Amino acid sequence: RVKIVLEWADFVPALNSKCLALIPWCEREVCEEQIKKRSTRDVMADEPENEREPSMGAKSLCLPYKQPENPPIVPGQTKCIQCGEDAKRYALFGRSY
Repeated sequence: RVKIVLEWADFVPALNSKCLALIPWCEREVCEEQIKKRSTRDVMADEPENEREPSMGAKSLCLPYKQPENPPIVPGQTKCIQCGEDAKRYALFGRSY
């Protein structure tokens, strides 16, 4: 299952529901590291801990050749959900199980 996620607040819940998240991303390595760090269970203090959910952070899986068209990436307008910089394209993120 793949969900298009346009805001950080929806990112971790999508991962917790065992979905892959297709997000607008700036493609910067430092941003990917922050996504991984922010999506680990020990950082998510406001979420109830569930031993069945994976504790590791999300990682980029691929940049799909066929990019979503609804909504499209609009240069200068669409922002990366993690850092707020201009997004270059959608990237697929997920956790290893």
